[in-house]
Amino acid sequence: MSHFSSTADLDAFRCEVRAFLQTAVPEDIRRSVQSHCLVTRDQAMRWQRILHERGWAAAGWPVEHGGTGWSLVQQAIFREEMAACPAPRYENLGIDTIGPTIMRHGTPEQKSRFLPRMLSFEDYWAQGYSEPDAGSDLASLRTVARREGDHFVVSGTKIWQSYGHWADWALVLVRSDAGATRKQDGISVLLIDLKAPGVSIRPIRFINGATFHVQMFFDEVRVPVENLVGQEHAGWSVAKGLLVTERLFVARVAECRAALRETVALAQGSAPDGGSLLAQDVHARRLAELDIRTRALEAAWWPTIRAVEDGQEPALEASLIKLQGNEVLQDVHQLQLDLLGTQTLAFDPEAILGTPCASPLAAGHVNNLPLHVWRYRGITLGGGTSEVQRGIVAKAIFSGQTELEQPMVAGLSDQQAMLDDGLRRLLADRYDFDQRRAIIDTRNSFDDSVWTALADMGLTGLLAPERDGGFGGQPIDLMPVMEALGESLVVEPLLWNAWLPTQLLLHASDFAGRGAALTALVEEGARTALAHEEGSRDFATTAFRDGEGWRLVGAKRLVLGGDCAQRLIISARPEGGGMALFDCGVDWPGVIPRRYTLHDGRGAADFRFESLWLPASALVAGPERAGAILEEALALATLALCADSVGAMRRALALTVEYMRTRKQFGRSLADYQALQHRVVEHFRRWVDARTLMREAAVGWPSASPAERAQRIAAAKWMAGRAGRAIALDSLQLHGAIGLQDETAVSHYAKRLVSNDMLLGDSTQQLARFIAAGQQAL
Repeated sequence: MSHFSSTADLDAFRCEVRAFLQTAVPEDIRRSVQSHCLVTRDQAMRWQRILHERGWAAAGWPVEHGGTGWSLVQQAIFREEMAACPAPRYENLGIDTIGPTIMRHGTPEQKSRFLPRMLSFEDYWAQGYSEPDAGSDLASLRTVARREGDHFVVSGTKIWQSYGHWADWALVLVRSDAGATRKQDGISVLLIDLKAPGVSIRPIRFINGATFHVQMFFDEVRVPVENLVGQEHAGWSVAKGLLVTERLFVARVAECRAALRETVALAQGSAPDGGSLLAQDVHARRLAELDIRTRALEAAWWPTIRAVEDGQEPALEASLIKLQGNEVLQDVHQLQLDLLGTQTLAFDPEAILGTPCASPLAAGHVNNLPLHVWRYRGITLGGGTSEVQRGIVAKAIFSGQTELEQPMVAGLSDQQAMLDDGLRRLLADRYDFDQRRAIIDTRNSFDDSVWTALADMGLTGLLAPERDGGFGGQPIDLMPVMEALGESLVVEPLLWNAWLPTQLLLHASDFAGRGAALTALVEEGARTALAHEEGSRDFATTAFRDGEGWRLVGAKRLVLGGDCAQRLIISARPEGGGMALFDCGVDWPGVIPRRYTLHDGRGAADFRFESLWLPASALVAGPERAGAILEEALALATLALCADSVGAMRRALALTVEYMRTRKQFGRSLADYQALQHRVVEHFRRWVDARTLMREAAVGWPSASPAERAQRIAAAKWMAGRAGRAIALDSLQLHGAIGLQDETAVSHYAKRLVSNDMLLGDSTQQLARFIAAGQQAL
C-alpha cells in the first residue's frame, strides 16, 4: 500500500488525479453530466473501462485484487476529485460493497472468477436483499433455497434493486434453513447469474420517469454450491458486514461537498441584479448551515472507515453517518430548487436517455435538476431506511451501549486519560449534584477548597508553558477537561479565571508583569477575570494618559468569574483609538464591583471604573497587539465553551434516557415508545456532531489558516448552541413536570446549555461569523 508522508506528496497526487480527470472524461459524457442528464449503462461502462485501463477502477481495493492499494487519504482525495469533475455518477455495488465482501468471505475461486470482471464492467452487479413483504426487515425474507446435491434451488422474489436492469449478477440473501430458531439464523448468501433459467426481471418506473429499480423473480433457479459466500446458514453475519460497508458508501460524503459547490455555482447570476442569490442573507444562512453539517459528516467519516479497515463493524457509526449524509444531500437539493424556482419545473424527456437537449428549456439545463432531486429522495430508503437507522441507534442508546454511558476514553493520549481519570474521580467525590447545589446556595457559587483541589491537580496551569511552571498543554488537552467540568456543571470559573487570562498573558510579551502574573495563576491559584465587551465595537471604557500612568473611566458588565476574581484584565479605548489591555486589582481605588449569580448558578460581576488610575506598568498590550491577543484568547475560550456544552449535553441525555427507562405511562415505560426513542436519537446525533466539530477544531488549531480556524470554531459553536438548546428544552419535556423542579438535575443542565449558547456569540451570531470567515478565505 502506498503511504504518502508529506503534504507535498499528497498535493502532487491530487494534481495527478485532477489532471487525468480533466482530460479522461469523453466529451459526450461530459456534456451529458453538465446538462444534468441521467447516466446510461453505456456511459457507466465506458467510464469504468477508462478507469480500469488507468488502473483506478477500484480505489479502495488492494493491489492483489486489481485495486490501487491507495491509502485512505489518497482514496479521500480521489473521491473528492471524482465528485468535483463531470464524470458519470452511479452506484457500482460490485466495486463498493459486493467485491470487498467476496474478498473477505469468498473462496479463492470466487475471487479469481468474479473480481476481475467487476473491475472491467464485464459484469455489473446488483444486491438482492429487500422483498415486497419484508421491506427493511431483512431477516424476515421469504426467498428460499433448498439444497439438492451440488446445487441450491432458489424460489422467491427481490425488489428495489438499484440499476438492476443493468445487472448481470446479483448477491442474494436467501433462507436456506426454514427450521432455524431465530429468524436471523438459517440464512445464506448466494451469487446468482441473472441470465440463468428461471430468473426474470421486471423494470420499475421511478418517480422521475426513468427505470431505476427492478423486481427480480426466481423460479426454481439452480445455483451451484460453489456460489455460496461464507458458511451455509450463516449468511446473516456476512450480510451485516455488507450492510455496515454499504451504509458508509451510501452516506455520499464526497457528493455532499460537491453538491454544495454546485449550489454556489447555480446561485451565481440568478439574483435580480445579476449577482449571486447567496448574497441574500436568508440563502447564505441556509447554505452555511448545510456546510457546517457537511463538515461534521466529513469529520466522522474517516475514523469509521479506518475502523472497518481494522476489521471492526461500527454499525452505530455507520447508521449515524448514513442518516447525516443522506439528509444533507437531500437538503442541498432542496436549496437548489428554491434558488432556481420555476426554472426547474419544465421537463426534458431526452435527459432520461442521457442526451442533452439541443435547445434547453432553461439556461444551463437546470430544468433537468429535478431528475436528480427525485432520484435522491430514495437514498433515505436504500441500504436500510432512515427509520431503520434510527432504530439501530435507539437500541444502542437505550441498552447503554453508547458513549452516553460508556467511558469516553477513545482518542485520548495516555497523559490525557490519566488527567481525565483523576479529574472525574475528584468530581465524583467532591462535586455530586447536592454538593454543587450547596456551593451555589450557601457559598456564592464558589468553593475555595474545590478551587484549591483543581489547582493542586495542575489544572490552573494546564495551558501555561513548562518554563512558566505550567503543564505545557495544547487546546486539544483542554477539551476533555472542559467536557468533564461540563458534565458535573462545575461553577468554579477555571475557564474565565485561569485559562482565558493565561492565554492573554502568553502573547503579551511586552507586559512588564507577565512573569509574575503567570506565576500567580499557575502556582498560587490566583484568579484573574477578563473585563471586555465581546462582540461590541463600542467600548464602554476609555483610557487617558495621566502623568506617568493611565486613567480609566467607564464600566464593564457581565464579567464572567468577576464575582470571585482577585485581578482584572480590562479592555479600553485609548485616546489615539484602537484598543489596549490593562491589568489591575479588583480592590484598587476606583474599581467598584457589583457581584451576582447567573440563572444557571455561575458567578459574574459588573464593574464601574471611576477615575481609576493605573501605572504605566499596568499596560498589558497596546493598540498594535491587543486586538490580536484578545482574538486568539477568545477563540480558545469559545472552543472550550463548546466542550463544556458537549459534556453537559452528554449528561443531560444520559439522565433523560435513564428516566425514560424507569418512568411508566399507560403501563409502558417511556423508552418503549418509538416516537420518543427517535426524538432522543436526533438529540444524540446533534451531540455527536457537536463533539466531532469541537474536536476537529481543537486538533487543527496549530495548523489551520486563520480563516479556516475561524470557520471551524464558528461551526463548532453553532452546532453546540443548536444542539445544546434542543437537548436542554426537550429533556425538560421528556421528564415532564418533574424536570422543571430545582431539585431535579436535568433542570440545571438545561439552564447551563441555554446560557452557554448565549455566551461568546450565540448560534445566530456564529453562523454570521462562519459566513464572514468563509468570504475572507476566498
